[in-house]
Amino acid sequence: MRKFLAAALAAVLAAGPAAAADDFWSGAKAKIGGGQSSTTGSNRDAYEAAERAASEAWERLPFSTRRAMFVTRKAALYGDYDARGSNVFAPGEPLVSYVEPLGFAYRKSGDLYTFEGTIDFAIRTKSGEELGSQKAFQSYSLTSHARAREFFLNLTITLDGAPAGDYVLAVTLNDTVRKMSTEIEQPFTIRAADGRAP
Repeated sequence: MRKFLAAALAAVLAAGPAAAADDFWSGAKAKIGGGQSSTTGSNRDAYEAAERAASEAWERLPFSTRRAMFVTRKAALYGDYDARGSNVFAPGEPLVSYVEPLGFAYRKSGDLYTFEGTIDFAIRTKSGEELGSQKAFQSYSLTSHARAREFFLNLTITLDGAPAGDYVLAVTLNDTVRKMSTEIEQPFTIRAADGRAP
C-alpha cells in the first residue's frame, strides 16, 4: 500500500504544473501547481488566528493536567494511551501512569521556546498518612521553535514489598519556569499475594 501510494503521488507530480490530475484522496479533478487560491489563503489566515487565540488562552490557564490515569503500557506519542481497566495491582506490579500537563509556561531564548519541570511523588494511605516520598524523581524539558502544547509524561513507580492495602499515589508536577506546582492523586489497591482483596 505504501509503495502504491508513493507511485501514485510520483505520477501526479511528474505530470507537470498545469496538468489536471485525479485527486488521490477524493477522486476529484485537481489542478497541480495552480498557486494559492483565495479560499486557501483565507483558511490559512483563519487557522493562524485560531492558533494565536489558543496560545493566548493557554497563557491564562492555571498549571494543571488535562489527563492523568493508570495505563497498561507506556505511551509512544501524545494521546497514545490505553487506560487500565482497574486500579488494583498485583504485589510488585509497576504503577504506570499517563499524564498530560496543561498550562505550563515557556522560557524564550532567541526564536526558541523551552518548558521544563520536575516531578515529585508520595505514597499515602487513604486517610492521608504519608508512607514514603521522593522529590524530583524525574525531570522533563522540551525546546522547540513552536510553543508546543501536546506534551505527555510516562511515569512508572514500583513498590517492592508493599503490603496489600488501599493507597494513594500523589504526583506533583513542578513547572520550574512559572514556579508553580500541581498535584495529581491516583487511588490504587495492592491485592494480596493469593489474589484476595485486602
